[in-house]
Amino acid sequence: MIEVLQKGIYTSIQDLGRFNHQDFGVPVSGPMDKQAFILANHLLNNKAKDAVLECSYKGPKLLFHCATHIVLTGADMQSKKNALPINNYTPIAVEEGDIIELGVAKKGCRTYLGVAGGIKTEKILGSRSQYKGITKEERITKKILLPIGKSEFIPPKGAVLHKPTIDYRNEVLEVYPGPEFELLDRESQNSILEKSFHISTVNNRMAYQLEEKIKHQLKQIWTAPVLPGTVQCTPNGSLIILMADAQVTGGYPRVLQLTEASLNLLAQKSTHERIQFNLFIEKD
Repeated sequence: MIEVLQKGIYTSIQDLGRFNHQDFGVPVSGPMDKQAFILANHLLNNKAKDAVLECSYKGPKLLFHCATHIVLTGADMQSKKNALPINNYTPIAVEEGDIIELGVAKKGCRTYLGVAGGIKTEKILGSRSQYKGITKEERITKKILLPIGKSEFIPPKGAVLHKPTIDYRNEVLEVYPGPEFELLDRESQNSILEKSFHISTVNNRMAYQLEEKIKHQLKQIWTAPVLPGTVQCTPNGSLIILMADAQVTGGYPRVLQLTEASLNLLAQKSTHERIQFNLFIEKD
């Protein structure tokens, strides 16, 4: 068991997500930064879908009631074990009574804490991912106990991991044209692809709204499928980028679609950070 002493700013349990229920309006959810999530499980020899803690902006303080191994991926939260610094992307042995504390994110804004055997909270609709209206809580709370799975994980001797080379300061997001992109006039298309945008204060696991607006003459569309990474354009010219907890349909024109790598990168960005869209070109 893991006891939550301090919950952090926004810490939630996430696995790969809740699939096959979108026809009922249920979001997929799952990790905001899928690459960091996958690495957390991979480094512990967990199953790919095992649940981890997604820690945003400032992480939690946790008391371990059993021996296990953990790993941290994604943003650097200057994490500590029993007040001593520990590194990301390295399996860490934890003994009964040890305290793991995550601080404030410095590079990126989301850290993933994986545990050998995974977190074993209740599955609802095939997933442990927390989401308001589906699970009892949308994030972890203080003093709760988190069950974890059994694991015989032993870090391989002599193994060295080459850490991901993702630069979370990169401002360029690779995108595909969305279904309604061609309905924009040439001036509006150029504006989206040449202009710099900033993430507004309206940003969360559901969507990021951008501060700058574009001029356009698009009409609203019939409600159509959307997914994480879809960039919608509202009637007043605001751009909204859908994230992990996005709704499954929408009536705003879908002008762009982020690549998965760019969606992972955007998940590590926060309020007022600058981004720019660049059309993705397949390489031979």
